[in-house]
Amino acid sequence: MSDFDSKSLRTDAEAYSAAFEAKDQLGGFIGAKCVSLSDSECLYEYEVSSSHFNPNGLLHGGALFTAMDSSQGMLIHYILGSEFEYGVTGTATIRYEKPVKIGQVLIRTFLDRRDGRKYFIRSIATQQDQIVATLDEIWIAIATV
Repeated sequence: MSDFDSKSLRTDAEAYSAAFEAKDQLGGFIGAKCVSLSDSECLYEYEVSSSHFNPNGLLHGGALFTAMDSSQGMLIHYILGSEFEYGVTGTATIRYEKPVKIGQVLIRTFLDRRDGRKYFIRSIATQQDQIVATLDEIWIAIATV
């Protein structure tokens, strides 16, 4: 595991989000960043760059997935119970609703439900108040050793 100690920061959302972003190199590379974090949701911003476009002149789906997945990663590790060390993605289902061009995408991530070690997390990405994608992931919590 990395030297990111999410457990010690779980009581301070601001310190936690800053530490998470510092370690999330891929999310940082594309410019995804946390706007706010609480026990119930994580809000992320992603400023779309033309350097993230596919050959058709639209945002590459992998770039949007990365921003949304980073938002989910931040939330899951912040809300994990103390008996867990970290969470890993079990499944991911993304649904692209509309093409994305230059501009800001807002990502709202929240816990849909929990079943034991499984955390069902949903993200909704919007651009200009229109849903452009949704991401549903099942995260598996790994117990403290």
